[in-house]
Amino acid sequence: MRGAVEGFCVAATAAGCVWVLRDADGYVTVGSADATRTVMPFWSSRAGAATVTRRAPAARDLVPEPVDLEAFTSRWLPGLARDATRVGVDWTGVRSGGGECEPDELVAALARAAAGAG
Repeated sequence: MRGAVEGFCVAATAAGCVWVLRDADGYVTVGSADATRTVMPFWSSRAGAATVTRRAPAARDLVPEPVDLEAFTSRWLPGLARDATRVGVDWTGVRSGGGECEPDELVAALARAAAGAG
């Protein structure tokens, strides 16, 4: 999972944004792999988010929406931490599974990726 998070962070830092899926009811959240927590998935590219909408029948009404990286790290991730929601990164496949981490872990990984890019 660590490699998935690091890859996500490098790509998101280079792009300056992340992508989230949204429908008429709001942003997508799902149950965690162990079914004990809620997870909000994000992607490092629009193409990655759009792939899920094509492959997963339940996701066909979802639309990828960009989130500025600064807003993501300063507002979204702290809000997810307050809500005890985990973060999914670059999920793929019909079941849309992939790496999960705590929001504060992702903030730290994004800071490392930004430091490495500079």
